[in-house]
Amino acid sequence: MTAAAMTDRPVAYTPPANYKLSAAGLLHSEWTKLWSLRSTWIVLLCAAVFSAGLGALIASSIPTEEAVGGAETAIGVSMSGVALASVFVAVLGILTVTGEYTTGSIRSTMSAAPKRLSVLWAKAAVFGAVVAVLFTAMVFLTFFLTQALFGDSGLGGVSLSDDGVLRALFGYAAMIVYLALLALGIGSILRNSAGSIGFYIGVIMILPQLATLLPWNWVGDVTPYAPGNVSNTITMVDPAGADLSLETSWLWMGIWLVVTYGLAGVLLKRRDV
Repeated sequence: MTAAAMTDRPVAYTPPANYKLSAAGLLHSEWTKLWSLRSTWIVLLCAAVFSAGLGALIASSIPTEEAVGGAETAIGVSMSGVALASVFVAVLGILTVTGEYTTGSIRSTMSAAPKRLSVLWAKAAVFGAVVAVLFTAMVFLTFFLTQALFGDSGLGGVSLSDDGVLRALFGYAAMIVYLALLALGIGSILRNSAGSIGFYIGVIMILPQLATLLPWNWVGDVTPYAPGNVSNTITMVDPAGADLSLETSWLWMGIWLVVTYGLAGVLLKRRDV
């Protein structure tokens, strides 16, 4: 064999023995992957438009003489599009994980970070941070926009300094982050885009609502603790009449995330890529 032929033969790359992907490098990798996808821009744009646009549309369509109520009603009308926006964000969270399994690029990711669990935490941290920043800004923008549209009507004049208003607005942002992370965890468990989206919409969003139609009293006691319902309390200006207290709501949000990511972590360690 000639020296030229030997030179042309492809040589497998062997990383240095002390090679280690740092936490910062892993976060940067997930950041790059997230923003390099066209679906990220499209979905986040749709979510932002629906969140602010639907709230503004409803606020502007209410006749001034019929716009009556307190801060709770005003915030509820302003945030009318948040529930729909959360679905867009949840779908993006699912695709953030399942897209790599669909294309097979997850093999490269796991090769660079063989501990595996660090990949899951990095995805959750990057996606959660992006959603938190974007939708905190969107929630407050929507609030000020709808307040301007309400004008001097009964729903206007709500201030951030009013009792419970600021907490409720941050609660809406926290709810979107919670649902986004929950969806990302579901995608990590199921690894299939269609199955994960169907499970999230059907089981997390719709099933608890349908369950309330059942004639059994115990169903009404259980549904407030469903993953899609536990965050409702933190969005209320006055949570005194809510099914769950603020502390219980936060506690169960944490419990569902721990359960979801605990299961996702176990499966990630045990299953083949």
